Amino acid sequence: MSALQTFMLVVEHDKDEAKSIANGVAKDLESKKTTLIGIVQQLGEYINDEDPILRGKAVSFLTAVIKALPPKFLSRQQIQVLTSFFCDRIEDGGAVAGLDTLQRLDRFTKELAAEVAQAIFSHFQDLQSRSQTQRFQVYQLLNELMSSHREALREMGDTSLVGIVDLMTGEKDPRNLMMVFSIMKVVMMEWDISNHVELLFDSVYNYFPITFRPPPNDPYGITAQDLKGRLQDCIASTRHFAPHSIPALLEKLDSTSPNVKKDALNALIACINSYDPDTVSRYSITIWEVLKFEILNAQEEFLSDSSLQALHAIAQRLSEGSTSASQDLPLAQYLRPITKECNEQLQEPQQKQAKPAQQILKSLSSASAIAFTVVIKAVVAPIFTVYQEADGIAKQRALLETFSVLFESATQVFGQWTTRGGELSTENPLHEFKDQFSDVFGQALMGSAKEEVSFRVTALKGFLRLSVLRDFFQDNEIGLFVQYLDEILLKETVTGRDDLKREAIAALTEISKHKPRLIMDITFPAFVATLPEESDSSDQTYLATLDILAQISVERDIFETLFRRLYSKFTILLQKEQPGVIAYPRAILVTLLYVMQQRKMDADPSIDLYFEKIVVGLCSSSSASASGAGKNRILNDPAVLDTLGRLCNLLVRAISAEKQSQVAQNIYKLFSSTEGSHVAPFAPNATSDQARTMIISTYLLAGLSKDCGTKIPYASPDISELLTAVIRQSVLEDLEPTTQLAFLRHLALLVNKFLSKEDLGKAEALFSTIVSVENDTYNPATIRTIFWLSKALILRLAPSTTHVLTSLLRLLSSPDVQTSVSTARGFSILLGEDDVLSAANGASIRLLSKQRVFTTVVPIIAARIREVNVAGSEGLPTKADHIKPAHLAALAGILSTIPTELVLTELPTLLPLLLQSLDLQNSESVAVRSATLDTLAVIIRDNGVAAIDKCGHVHSLVTRLLKTAEFKADAINPPRLRADALKCLYLLAVKQVSTETTSHARLPPSISPLLPEKVQVLRSLRFVLDDPKRDVRKAAVDARSAWLRGVDDAPEEDD
Repeated sequence: MSALQTFMLVVEHDKDEAKSIANGVAKDLESKKTTLIGIVQQLGEYINDEDPILRGKAVSFLTAVIKALPPKFLSRQQIQVLTSFFCDRIEDGGAVAGLDTLQRLDRFTKELAAEVAQAIFSHFQDLQSRSQTQRFQVYQLLNELMSSHREALREMGDTSLVGIVDLMTGEKDPRNLMMVFSIMKVVMMEWDISNHVELLFDSVYNYFPITFRPPPNDPYGITAQDLKGRLQDCIASTRHFAPHSIPALLEKLDSTSPNVKKDALNALIACINSYDPDTVSRYSITIWEVLKFEILNAQEEFLSDSSLQALHAIAQRLSEGSTSASQDLPLAQYLRPITKECNEQLQEPQQKQAKPAQQILKSLSSASAIAFTVVIKAVVAPIFTVYQEADGIAKQRALLETFSVLFESATQVFGQWTTRGGELSTENPLHEFKDQFSDVFGQALMGSAKEEVSFRVTALKGFLRLSVLRDFFQDNEIGLFVQYLDEILLKETVTGRDDLKREAIAALTEISKHKPRLIMDITFPAFVATLPEESDSSDQTYLATLDILAQISVERDIFETLFRRLYSKFTILLQKEQPGVIAYPRAILVTLLYVMQQRKMDADPSIDLYFEKIVVGLCSSSSASASGAGKNRILNDPAVLDTLGRLCNLLVRAISAEKQSQVAQNIYKLFSSTEGSHVAPFAPNATSDQARTMIISTYLLAGLSKDCGTKIPYASPDISELLTAVIRQSVLEDLEPTTQLAFLRHLALLVNKFLSKEDLGKAEALFSTIVSVENDTYNPATIRTIFWLSKALILRLAPSTTHVLTSLLRLLSSPDVQTSVSTARGFSILLGEDDVLSAANGASIRLLSKQRVFTTVVPIIAARIREVNVAGSEGLPTKADHIKPAHLAALAGILSTIPTELVLTELPTLLPLLLQSLDLQNSESVAVRSATLDTLAVIIRDNGVAAIDKCGHVHSLVTRLLKTAEFKADAINPPRLRADALKCLYLLAVKQVSTETTSHARLPPSISPLLPEKVQVLRSLRFVLDDPKRDVRKAAVDARSAWLRGVDDAPEEDD
């Protein structure tokens, strides 16, 4: 059997085998074992057969052989012969693919390309009656000819143009149309279409609008938007279409379908951007007359926005090449009727159509500097006239808003003070009205009644836009505005809303970016002068001043000024024997901390200055104060030390490695200059003031890089003594909370961040020493120490992690109530976020630590609670009453720190436990129930009621939530708890995520699993509407509305 016959037998069911046969024949051709003529002659008996399938297989054989040949194997003559052969049989299967292969060869000529194109046009006049795949092959061949041999097709002139149009007329397949539109666009742009404009336009416009919806699982991934984009490109391809396209698209705006109107506007914008300015000018006023209705009588906001874009695009095109705002320009002729219409609408600026008129002016004036000039000259003077004659504040406010809109356009056209670039090429036409603007906006801001807040806010915003507008106001004029803002903030008292003050702060902040010197010269002296030398407890006006200074001082130059002023204030307070209340110096430090947090301190060129003043200077003062050498007790206050510590931490993280080494050596000494007299905070003989310096030491330690570990005092050669000393202090019951927390964090940092893998055993040994198997009674301070040490080990997934967790669980079952309850509270510490032991401070926090804790702890807690429940139900001797609540509290603490995805994996086990947590009814259980409700809220929010229904606990959950939402004298349900329960009820109703799982209530899939609970919920919530607390009543209203709207027999499916 010949290779041809074998090929024909296998080609339909084994493509790889067929390809292998063709490759073999091709190799024979290369080695001259056979000839091309011989192969063609073999086809003889098949290519003339009446059966088209047989003919197609024979031609496909030849195509497959040619494909397998090297690109340069065939001679020019052979290519010519084969091209003619395939063209004659182009309707047979395989011929189009053969021609596609040939046209890719270097020796394929322009004449051959024309021959192939002619064959396509002649033989495929009935193309649309053929299969989609056949049509795609033909279009693909034509597209390849367009890419590689465009000149040949273009020289065919009208023949190729008409031939292509005839070929694609009636095509409906999306994949084919994507290629057809691409081919047509090339013809429209590069052929001489003067004799066939209407034919070409109609051939593509017949497809407008595109209503295609892709089928599910469409393998080609073609969207309606893809088709719309290609069709739009065709319509906008040449100015010759304008007499047809623009009227047709404007006519489509009469459609009742918003989508059709949207597509028409998008196509119109594409035409405006593509056609030349002269063509656009001819139709500009016609377009305005039609779009005016869409904007002034907007039914849909997106249609109004698109119409404004179209007007903007026209103004941009007509501005091209213009250098002056002559009234004879096409641009001026286009804008004249529009500005006339807008001026008429703005005669009554409170009317409905005045807002759209403002938007029209904004859209046009932002198109170019020339357009801005024409608009300003046409509208500003008439608006001033209307303003002067206005008979009320509301009318004046609307006109000021119009000016503000124009100022916004000016910023877009001319830029702000911070805009980079050379001199402006066009003069800003607003300069002509500068004095009038300054007078009108200044009078509105400062001369209006104080109660007219919204009017004054409008004036402030307009004045701000002019102040930041590039090269508009002089510095002294902006300075006047700054003085107005200072006066508003310092002298005016708030009556009702504080909108004006909030906007004034925002304005000063904005000006600080453009003109920092004005803020430093005008605002700072005025504000700092109001800060007291000291403060008593009754006067807290300094808080507002510091808050404003913090917000306006983020820029570098201004922050340096703020730092100098506030640091000076703080150091003066340190020298006073009677400095007033501690809250004032702390507020100064909080202000510096806030601003530093907004800045990139590691890139601040003044970082060394801040380091010397804050870290070295104030830490040294703290050390002196702890030793009794301070003039007052400012630096002995834990709140002040905490804020100072945070400041130091921020700076230490930003300084060089060399300076970090300096900090490491002074962790406990705090840069004290008194040699020999310093007492470490963890020393047995340390006073409470000296122990309190551990707050700063801990923040300094947190800011250091891990590389500084060897430089920490007392850490070498054996860190065990340091750890023991810190633990000895942290377990003391009489230590004040802030100081104890500092010791606990310090311990955790040493173990988690600075302890090497080799020394990890020392920390684990310390843990085993504290938590001994023989002892199950500990005081709360020791329990907290155990948990912070455990946290440090668990977060870095130390080898002893499992042992640590099981030891903690053992303490949970302690017969001593205090030990058990304190341990239960401690579980929220293990994985809880902490400001000091954090990733930002370089702590070792392994990604899998949460999963390890969850998978180790939860099953044991669940089993323990089941044991207690079983013992109670069977009348067996039960453990002490505190055991079950303690385990539930521990569970709540753990779950509050675990990602929802992890919780969901064990939800069938956890949900009954969470429900039991809600059953607890005593004052100690409030925190547990609050954490439980938070967990439930996250589960429901992310997964809907389906997650609860899948576990079969919808009824149980709803019942408990209703009980928790009750306000009763005998029920311990604080307002926060009641509101949280109602939030969960609300989420159940609004998050009805559909799932494939069947409901445990055996309801049909279309019916909500909440339906059986609806009557009871609505009845119970009626009583909650009378709750004495407003927040609870609001939550009840939201929940009841959600159940009324969302819980139905057959909820509508999502679109």
